[in-house]
Amino acid sequence: MREEKRGTRSGFLAVVDLSLLTLVHLTRLLVRILPPAALDALYDLMGTAVLRLLPGMGARLAAKAGEVLGEELGRRELERISRGVCASALKPILDLALFWKHRERMMAELRVEGMENLEEAESQGRGVLLLFVHTGSYDLSPVIFNRLGKPFTPVMFHPNSTPVHRYVAEMAVFGQILGCDRESPVFWAGRDTGEKVRRHLEKGKRVAIALDVDGPCVVDLFGRPAALADGIARFALETGAPIVPFALLRGAGPLERRLILYPPLRYERSGDREADVRAVMQQAALAGERMIREDPGQWMSLFGIRHWWEKARKIAAENGDGKGTAS
Repeated sequence: MREEKRGTRSGFLAVVDLSLLTLVHLTRLLVRILPPAALDALYDLMGTAVLRLLPGMGARLAAKAGEVLGEELGRRELERISRGVCASALKPILDLALFWKHRERMMAELRVEGMENLEEAESQGRGVLLLFVHTGSYDLSPVIFNRLGKPFTPVMFHPNSTPVHRYVAEMAVFGQILGCDRESPVFWAGRDTGEKVRRHLEKGKRVAIALDVDGPCVVDLFGRPAALADGIARFALETGAPIVPFALLRGAGPLERRLILYPPLRYERSGDREADVRAVMQQAALAGERMIREDPGQWMSLFGIRHWWEKARKIAAENGDGKGTAS
């Protein structure tokens, strides 16, 4: 029975992988002949279709949105956020295709806020760790930063370690074609990642790491303990590189983007390494919440937040109090 379920899941993921890959190529064709607004509307329609076709997804996403935001939101607002989240899971494809076709217009319409925060961090001469969450046009950010003269190298899961490896590989290549850090376009997560990141920072360069990835460090996220990866905190403490959160959000128009660079994280060292890691990660989580609240409907990782909460409960049960890092 387990083998049968595993085979069914594997077959489903293969279909998803092929479907996403097909959508990449189809969008590259459509962007040549359709106006940006029409393509954007098409992707919104696909997000709504997915929400309605998959049983219970709409209700689950709306419930998660209510739990996360902790506000008395009406049913229509929760449904709007849910539709946005579903569309945002597909829109990375659209982001890259639109930039491929309309890069000059997109750069002209780009709004940049807080560049002085990045420059303050760079002035320390220790490199910069850029913190982001999977919201808005996060996938386009290496290209945008490169065009602004601030290239960075993202740390990413290797395509072969993801369930949709062909799609992830194609998107990575597409992004590199559009332009990013030519010397180090990406650091694939692996055994030698830490050393690569440290060397890059020692050269005064920039490395981007996502917050919304599950891991062993338990911190509060939206009022609940969540288990998140703590690599960015460890790199910051080891190298002294400042952490600058940023978000690249979609605007009202299909080509409008808003890049927000927040002030570097502030924290004090206590001398207790693991306590310091948690302290940095808690500040990172607060920054992540701030970015997500800018427009919750653009945060595609809403799908996985209960997993991080559940993993934190398991760590709490193992440790007796839920604090610290899982062994």
